[in-house]
Amino acid sequence: MSKKQSSQRSEAQKLFYTEVFKQKIVNEVLSGKLTQRQAQMIYGIRGNSTILYWIRQSKGLKGYEKKPVQPANFAEVRKDIAYKKLEEENKELKELLRVAELRADLWQHAIEVAEKKFDIEILKKYGAQPSTASISKDQKKK
Repeated sequence: MSKKQSSQRSEAQKLFYTEVFKQKIVNEVLSGKLTQRQAQMIYGIRGNSTILYWIRQSKGLKGYEKKPVQPANFAEVRKDIAYKKLEEENKELKELLRVAELRADLWQHAIEVAEKKFDIEILKKYGAQPSTASISKDQKKK
C-alpha cells in the first residue's frame, strides 16, 4: 500500500452519532417530515442505508413497533358489495312502491269524483249477477 492510499483510508473514518441525534432523524423520517434521502442530505449522513439501519434498530423501541396489517378479507368485501347492492335495490323498490300507491290513490279519487259527477257506479261489485243485456250479447255470439 502506498502512503497516499493509507492516508485516504484514515480520512474515511467511521462517524459516530449520538443516540439522541439518531432518534431525532428517525422521528423526522417516520413522521413524514423528511424522506430518508432528504435527511441524509440535510444532516450530512454518509451511507445510503445508515438511516434505514437506525429505523430498523428503533423498531424494537416502544411506539415504533410495526403495526400488524390485517389481510383483506375478500369474503367480507364481497358481503359489503352485496349488501350495498341490496340496499340500492331496496331503495329503488320502495320508490316504485310509493309511485304505485300514489297512482292507485289517484285512480281511486278519479273514480269517486266521476261517480259523484255523473251519478253512476263505476266500481264493479263482485258477486253481482250479470245484466240481461250482456247475457243476450253472449248468446248471439254463439
